[in-house]
Amino acid sequence: MKNKSLFIALALVAILGVQSAKAWSGFGHGAINYIAEQHLNPKAKAECRRYLQHTLSWHASWMDHWRAVPPYQYTNSLHSFTATADGGINWKSRKGGAAGLASRSIKKLSNGKYKNMSDSLVRYNLLLIIHALPDMHCPVHVSFSKKDFPEYKYNLRKNGKKFSRHKFWDASPAFNREGWTYEEYAAYVDKMKPKAVKRKIIKDGKINTWGKDCVKQAHKALAITTKDKDVAELTKKEQKAVWAVADGQVVKAAYRLAYVLNEIFK
Repeated sequence: MKNKSLFIALALVAILGVQSAKAWSGFGHGAINYIAEQHLNPKAKAECRRYLQHTLSWHASWMDHWRAVPPYQYTNSLHSFTATADGGINWKSRKGGAAGLASRSIKKLSNGKYKNMSDSLVRYNLLLIIHALPDMHCPVHVSFSKKDFPEYKYNLRKNGKKFSRHKFWDASPAFNREGWTYEEYAAYVDKMKPKAVKRKIIKDGKINTWGKDCVKQAHKALAITTKDKDVAELTKKEQKAVWAVADGQVVKAAYRLAYVLNEIFK
């Protein structure tokens, strides 16, 4: 009974507490999964709904809510990935972080293997995929080593006060878009045609390729919000640059997530 009470208490802390390391925030994760679901084929959409018993966006932030609760604490450090000096994924650093977590779960379900798994195990791996894959696309969830990129260890300012660069980019899709719902935002950014998606975003469909692209976008983001930049005083040009990176990464994460789920259930 004591252990059960402790578990419930920890669950409430995880669900109600603020997580400083959330990628994309609930707004971004909801939008990514909402867009992804619009691009699922009928079979993939039906299978996801059967295993998850709800929409993708409903479960989008599951990993953030449960990261502090046993036995899911191992995911706490798997919401980002470390870049190599040459711009790839460092697969040796905590086994690839979010990229590795998504890759392993995709592999477990692919090629029809999900058919031989329990419903609960399929569901669990889907929950990991729909959060970890979007997480790796958040610019500040690409980590750079102090040795290779010492200039990237800094914070910003907001109205003259110290402000977390991490917090700013986590919420960047909603930056200066007060009052928008994630469904409205999703409709605003989801405009690419299928052929362009395949050529420009899906490419070879490999996590390695997507990871390299995420590293490039992270560099762009950090170049916009340099050390001590006051985000309350960004020029219109700088605001547009923030949206270009944030919206672009949201769309890429969504289309790549849809591609992965369609491939799993094809």
